[in-house]
Amino acid sequence: MKKTISLLLVILLITSLAACVEYDGRTSGGGGGSGGTIEFYGLEKTTDPVELLVWLDDETWALELIQAFMAHHPNVSFRFQQMGNVASRTHLQLDGPAGLGADVFAFPHDQVPFTIADGLIEPVPPLLQEKWERELVPTAISTITHEGSMYAVPFQVENIALLYNKDLWGPEPPETWEEVFEFAKTYNNPATNDWTFAWEVWNSYHNFIWLSAAGMELFGPNMDDYRKPNFDSPEAAKGLEIFLSMRQLFDIAIDDINFNTSEERFRLGEIPLTLTGVWALPDCIENGLNFGVAKIPTIGGVQPIAYSGNMIAGVSSFSDPVNVPWAYAFIDFMVSEEGAAIMYKMRNTMTTRIDTSQIPGLSDDEYLLGFAQQTPYTVAMPTIPQVSQMWTPMEEMFRFSWDGDMSIPDVQQRAMDTYRLLLSVAEIPVDF
Repeated sequence: MKKTISLLLVILLITSLAACVEYDGRTSGGGGGSGGTIEFYGLEKTTDPVELLVWLDDETWALELIQAFMAHHPNVSFRFQQMGNVASRTHLQLDGPAGLGADVFAFPHDQVPFTIADGLIEPVPPLLQEKWERELVPTAISTITHEGSMYAVPFQVENIALLYNKDLWGPEPPETWEEVFEFAKTYNNPATNDWTFAWEVWNSYHNFIWLSAAGMELFGPNMDDYRKPNFDSPEAAKGLEIFLSMRQLFDIAIDDINFNTSEERFRLGEIPLTLTGVWALPDCIENGLNFGVAKIPTIGGVQPIAYSGNMIAGVSSFSDPVNVPWAYAFIDFMVSEEGAAIMYKMRNTMTTRIDTSQIPGLSDDEYLLGFAQQTPYTVAMPTIPQVSQMWTPMEEMFRFSWDGDMSIPDVQQRAMDTYRLLLSVAEIPVDF
């Protein structure tokens, strides 16, 4: 018997609730008839009406995504709360046991080990895991895989790249840092505060490229051994030498370097080159900057490896069993071609899908394609729990060496001492 499905307009009830924006969407229509079930990658889904609570950080994008999903599945209604990705895990720890947590929540991939350890998320069904392993980029998949099981889906990938001002540098990006050093000999002018290249020099996320160019392996070759931070390795020392060579391009004391004196000056058209991510694009475009994006130049013939990060979406372990299959269906829709097209249109960010040819506009986006040039030369940020103790000592290496306050061997030893101290405070064995 042919069924007719009528889809009502989504009712948006925007209220203020603990700094969240809440939305309640209602639909009518059978969606397959009362009491029926269908299979979804090994999960049994009821076709009766269900309601999902979704936490995402962008209301406009989330509502567009929700409405598109509901067009396919009118038996599913939603409540939406705007929730910061970094904060979602903490909120779920509190709200989940009380039955108030989301069915679907998003968070950065480096929180995966904590989310698993806290029992907030369940493994993805094997058949769905196989599907995502076929369709999504392997680097992104690796960030959410633990002991062979996938625990979420990576829907957005990002990495840094080189941004260049075409009016100040030229129409084509530099291919080597040696080219940049030559350019700086005639461009730099300390008296007028003109510098060739500016970035936040203490930023460990950005500065990993100098260490990687020297062959440093953070946490070992698989980035999974917390006993091998390798801050004191010869490769780290060489990486710090490369880092310090950048004072030829940006010779300002560390205390005078901040966002306004570095990356912001590029966005305003005052610096030829900077190192940043896709988050800088809106300002650059709004400011009318004539700029391009390219992979990071080689250093001594070596292509630097940058960190990549993923935003991921998972299904809460506190979700009602009836909701679980539909929650997985929703996050699967997030990484579908249709979901990726919505994300690109609403957020101008890069999907984790391997094949992007069917996403309107993406193949013509010169800026995102520029970031994509660097993507093959990235490694996902470590996901072992001890990554929390990594950032401070790593930053200290850059911060205390930049002005020559400490020698390279001394900052290496300081980083190891700080790392061991932070492990001890966290009651993690320090036997190395």
